[in-house]
Amino acid sequence: MRDTLRERFEAERRRTAFLSFLAGAGIGIIAADTWVSHWLGVPGGLAAGAIAYAITYGYDTLMWRKHHGR
Repeated sequence: MRDTLRERFEAERRRTAFLSFLAGAGIGIIAADTWVSHWLGVPGGLAAGAIAYAITYGYDTLMWRKHHGR
C-alpha cells in the first residue's frame, strides 16, 4: 500500500513540473522567435519547456530523496 504523503508528493511533482514546462515553453517561444529566428520559435520554446520540466522534476526528486530517503 502506498503512503499518502508519497502520493501527494507525486501529484504535486507532476503539477509543478508541468507548470514549469508551460512557463519555459512560453518564454522559450518568445525568446527564440525574437532573438534567434522566427522559424525556431515553437521548436525552441518546446525545447526550453522540456528543459524546465526536467530541471523541476529532477530537483523535486532530489529533495524528496534527501529528506525522506526513498
